[in-house]
Amino acid sequence: MKFNWKRTLLCSLAFGWISLFWGSYDAIMQSIDYDVFGLNSVWHGIIIAADNILGLFLLPLFGKLSDKTKTPFGSRKPYIVIGTVISMIGFAGVCVFASLGKQYFVPFIICLLITLASMAAYRSPALALVPDINPDRFRSMANAVSNIVSVVLTVVAMLYFYVFMMFDGYYAIGAAFIVTTFVMLIWFCATVHEPKFKTDMLAECEKAEEEEKIIAERKRLNSEIMDSSTEQVQKEIMFSKNHALDVQSFTEDSLLHLPNFDAALSHEYLSRRKERKLENRTGGPGRRTLRTSRNFNRFCILAVVFCFYMTYNALTSNFIKYAEFILGFKQNEAIIPLILAQAAAMVAFPLASLLSTKIGRKYTIIIGFAIMIAAFSGSIAFSTPHPALYIIFMVLGVSFGLVMVNIYPFFLETSKSEKIGEDTGIFSMAMTVAMVITPILSGALITATDGWFGGGANAGFRILFPYSIVFLALAFVLTFFIKNTHPAKKTKQGLEVLDVDLD
Repeated sequence: MKFNWKRTLLCSLAFGWISLFWGSYDAIMQSIDYDVFGLNSVWHGIIIAADNILGLFLLPLFGKLSDKTKTPFGSRKPYIVIGTVISMIGFAGVCVFASLGKQYFVPFIICLLITLASMAAYRSPALALVPDINPDRFRSMANAVSNIVSVVLTVVAMLYFYVFMMFDGYYAIGAAFIVTTFVMLIWFCATVHEPKFKTDMLAECEKAEEEEKIIAERKRLNSEIMDSSTEQVQKEIMFSKNHALDVQSFTEDSLLHLPNFDAALSHEYLSRRKERKLENRTGGPGRRTLRTSRNFNRFCILAVVFCFYMTYNALTSNFIKYAEFILGFKQNEAIIPLILAQAAAMVAFPLASLLSTKIGRKYTIIIGFAIMIAAFSGSIAFSTPHPALYIIFMVLGVSFGLVMVNIYPFFLETSKSEKIGEDTGIFSMAMTVAMVITPILSGALITATDGWFGGGANAGFRILFPYSIVFLALAFVLTFFIKNTHPAKKTKQGLEVLDVDLD
C-alpha cells in the first residue's frame, strides 16, 4: 500500500488556513491589546485565552457531531466551509473596530467572540479530516504533510505581519488574511471530495489486506510443507523401528535409547505450564498492568500535550512584546525569530516522520523535548538581537517539529477508527485547557516579576523562558511513562513509507 501525497495535501488545506489565521493572531492581538486599548499583560492573557475557553466546549462537541454527520459532501467538509465563512466575517469586524480606536472596544469584543467561536467549531473536523483518509500506518507521514502545509502558511502569516503592520490601522493585514483564506477555501471546495477519498482509502486498505493475506497464506503453506516433511521423516523412523522389532534386529539395550514420545509430550506440557506461571508472576503477555493499560497511556499523552502547549502558547502569546522590551526589536521585526523557527520546523517534519519509523514516536518526542529544553536555556542569556539567537531559534524549530509531527498520531494509536473525530476533540481539548491557563498565568507572572530583574515596567517579560522550561521538563519526564503500543518499524517498512502515489 502506498501513501497518497495528493489526497493528503488537499485535505490539509483547511489545516493550512487555520494556521494562516493563528500564525499571526497572537502577534496582532499583542499589538491591539497593548497599543490600541492599553491593556496590561493580565488582561491581554485573558483575551488571548478567550478562544481556548470557547474551545473547551466547542472542540469536543463539534468533533463528536462531525463523527455522526452524514451528508453528500462528507462528515467534516460542511463544518469546515461554514465555520470558515463565519470566522472571516467576524475577523473583518475585528480589524475594522481595532483600527477605529479605543472607543470601539465593545463591538471589537463581540466580533472577536464570533470569530473565535466559529474557528473553534470547525477546528476539530478540520484536524480529523486528514487521519480520516489515511490508515494508521501512514498517519505520522500524513501529519508531517499537514504540518508542512501549516508551517508554510504560518510563515506566510508572519510575513504578512512583517509587511502589513507598517501600514496604519489593521485594514491591510485583515484584507490580506481574508482574501488568502477565501482563495484557499474555493480551492478546497473544488478539489476535496471527502466521501470519495474515504471510499478510495478503504478500497486501498482492503486490497492491501488481501495482499497481506496472500503472503501470509504462502508462508503458512510453506510451513505446512516443512512440517509435512518432518512428519514424513518421523513416520519413516517409526516404520523402521517397528520393522526392526518384528525381525528382532534391535537389542534390548538399543531399544532403551529409542525416543519416548509420551515422555516428550509430557515434558512439553510441563514447560508450557511453567512459562504461563512465569508470565503471571512477571506481568507478561496476558496480564494487564496499570502502565500498559489504554486509559493510562491516553492520560499520559494528554498530560504531555498539556505541558507542551503550556510552553508553546506562552511563547506565541508573549514573544512579540518580549522581543521588543527585552531584546530591543522593532515591532514588525520581532516576528523574525519565530519565522526562522517555523522554517526550521518545516525542514524537520519529514525527518521527524522518518525518525519515528526507526526509533518509534515515543523516543522521537523525547529527543525533541531534550533539544527544546537546551534551546530555551541558551536563549535566556540574550538581551540584544544577536545572530546566535537566530540559530538557537532555528534549533528550537527543529525540536518543535519532532514533537508536533508525532504527538497527535501517538494519541490516535489509542483511538478507535469510528471515534477519530471525538478523540481529536479530546486531544484538542487538552491543548485548549493549556492555552486557557498559560496566557493568564504567564501574564500574571510577567506583571508580578517586574521588580525581579532590575526593575522597569517591562522587565517581568524575562520570566517567559524559565516558565517555559519548567513545563518542558515536566513533559519530558511524563513521556517516559508512556507505553509504546506501536513499536518502531523495521527498516524495510520505514522505507516503504516513502513509496508514494500521486494519483
